[in-house]
Amino acid sequence: MNCKTQWKRIAAAMCASLLLCGLVSCKDDAADHGTGQGGSMPTEQQTLTPEEYEAYSFEQVKSAFPDIPYVYAFDHGDGKSDDTVTYDEYRYYQLLYKNYFDGGDESYWTVSPDMKQRVTDMYTKEILRNHTVFAECEKYGLLLTEAEELALDRKNAEFVAAFGGPDYFRQVLDPYYMTEYYFQYQSELEILYGKLEQYYMENGQILTNDADIRAMLDTDVFVRCKHILIKNDSGEDPAENRALAEQLLERIRNGEDYDTLMHEYTEDPGIQSEPGGYYFFRGEMDAAFENASFALADGEISDIVESSYGYHIIWRCEKDAAYLDEHLETIRATYLALAFYQVLDAAAADWSIVKSEQYDVLSDWNYAVSIGNLYTAAP
Repeated sequence: MNCKTQWKRIAAAMCASLLLCGLVSCKDDAADHGTGQGGSMPTEQQTLTPEEYEAYSFEQVKSAFPDIPYVYAFDHGDGKSDDTVTYDEYRYYQLLYKNYFDGGDESYWTVSPDMKQRVTDMYTKEILRNHTVFAECEKYGLLLTEAEELALDRKNAEFVAAFGGPDYFRQVLDPYYMTEYYFQYQSELEILYGKLEQYYMENGQILTNDADIRAMLDTDVFVRCKHILIKNDSGEDPAENRALAEQLLERIRNGEDYDTLMHEYTEDPGIQSEPGGYYFFRGEMDAAFENASFALADGEISDIVESSYGYHIIWRCEKDAAYLDEHLETIRATYLALAFYQVLDAAAADWSIVKSEQYDVLSDWNYAVSIGNLYTAAP
């Protein structure tokens, strides 16, 4: 199984997918069949008056939103807990991630009980990063200018108007766990992500020069590894799987060819696309797999490594210079994304979470599913 984790801004990417695919599809359907409210969706861009722009502005939408409690707050290390995560933000990420993994099939969490905490950790990290972006942008004076705020308000106003106004737009957003207010919040957040990433690159916190990045790939911050994976699938006995892994490791130590055994026994489908092994930085892999890989020297083979996927026998291989040169552009893109998050995570390293009195109720997945639209069923 390919261990590479692909959760770099997963929520933002899914939000973009929502805008480009889901909402456009809904708009087209509504134009064909009517809104269900006695009217038809407009098929052409509306021209809005300044008053209509103002009605759709971020502040106006926010002021009309129900009074939503907060789930927890961040203490930035100064003993203050005034950076709150309100329930609309928390529920959006909670259900977005949940649905991404289970696809609506609740049995997934029974088959993979350890995944619930892993997924919770993922969306908690995503929320933390969002708030870190706002804090860092404020620190470096990168918040939206008045002109940028106006342009964003107008863009969002035109988008909402294209769907027939706020009432219908809210119905369209609801299956995606979004409110009109949080849609606008995400729009602002994406701009700030870009501003901050550019700032980090311009100020040397992230390498941008190809020669510097290529030189870095020859150091120990970047490795190449092959592995034999014996998965712990549902219904299997983990003890038997570990015994098989130990047998394979003994055969390798007795001189059998690693690659031959890998192609015969590994249960990682990624071997088909990456027969030469995986090249990766820290932050791309399952933590247990990654820690073991970086602890090896080139040419070394690990003991049995247990991860959330199963049991691994890892071989750290020498890097192929020709491969690095050929794939530099792709590796560079991966580096830039990871480096941005590493700088961001370091900025919030001293932050801590202070739970609200309602945390146990608000953090429950079943509660999130049960309450429906936040406009009509605010907790």
